[in-house]
Amino acid sequence: MDSLENLFDNEEVRMEYRKAFLLNLFQKICSKMDKDEKFKLHIRKIYRESFDKVETTRVIVKKHTDCDLSQKDSIAMLEWFEANFHKLSRRKPISNEIRKDLVLKQKNCCAVCGELFGNDPSKIHIDHIVPWKLVGDELKNNFQALCETCNECKSAKTDYIFKRIMKLI
Repeated sequence: MDSLENLFDNEEVRMEYRKAFLLNLFQKICSKMDKDEKFKLHIRKIYRESFDKVETTRVIVKKHTDCDLSQKDSIAMLEWFEANFHKLSRRKPISNEIRKDLVLKQKNCCAVCGELFGNDPSKIHIDHIVPWKLVGDELKNNFQALCETCNECKSAKTDYIFKRIMKLI
């Protein structure tokens, strides 16, 4: 294992860590919106009246988490906010085509632990990368195939990404 000092020399590790950090910020704001309807309506109103939604996202995140986002991170977070505002209350079924494509793309391995799936399709769980609770089915490319164990451990949490980072080291 690399020393902790060299950990962020690995581009994949940096990208996964950044994603985990952003998801944590987003989850924090969504949690507040879920608990406080006035806050949620206020955030939606700010977006509706905004002429620059990317900048609006940056300002909202700064105000409510004290973190400055880059342009790139603000764009990603904006996509998540818009998905959150438009999410439906029911899940859409995941097609067999999407399942097969994911398993092929992931080389028949769990996205978190890397375990091979084997031949039993019932052991393959399709999971939302950004939790369904936060964005519904509104994001493209928001699925990953997980083994049963990783799927049960992950649920709607975002800290599973740290397990994936450990696999990259």
